[in-house]
Order: sequence, then structure tokens, then C-alpha cells
Amino acid sequence: MAVPIGRFEKRVVRAVKVDIRLEGEGLPEEAKTLTENVSPRGARVLTDRKWRPGQRVLVAFLEEGIQSQAQIVYCERLQERKFAVGLELSFPLVL
Repeated sequence: MAVPIGRFEKRVVRAVKVDIRLEGEGLPEEAKTLTENVSPRGARVLTDRKWRPGQRVLVAFLEEGIQSQAQIVYCERLQERKFAVGLELSFPLVL
């Protein structure tokens, strides 16, 4: 039996304001960064900072008042100082 590859949940195109910071940092590194798409277990975030896959971060969904731990899955350069970051959330998100 083949093992499925890829996402199990569909992502929805949605711009949501978020703050991202490394676990243990006091102030967010990214203020009011936007998501490009979200799903209950992940998000693609547009950022000015380069992140390393495997880093553990805290993500605050500002307008919803929700926080979650997450892991950086990938960091893709879009432009000279712009990146798209894939986040895997620690628990399902309901937006």
C-alpha cells in the first residue's frame, strides 16, 4: 500500500496578521506579518526575515487573539529581502 505524500488538509487563501518569534524571545521579530494561506495545521507566511527549517517559533494570530507553537518547515526566497515560510502548527487552528 502506497503512503500518501503532501498535505492532508486543503489550504485557504487568506491574509491574516501574525507575529512570529523564536521560542524564548521577548518581543516579536516580525510585527504584523501576513499569511498567504492557512489550514487548520499550517500556514504560509510572508516575511522579511530568513528562517531555518526546524526552528521552533511562537505565532500569534493578532486579530483572532490566538497563539500557537509552530515549526518552520521551509523558507523560500521570493525577492532580495522577502521570504515565504511554511509553518506547521502544534495544534489545529480554527479561524
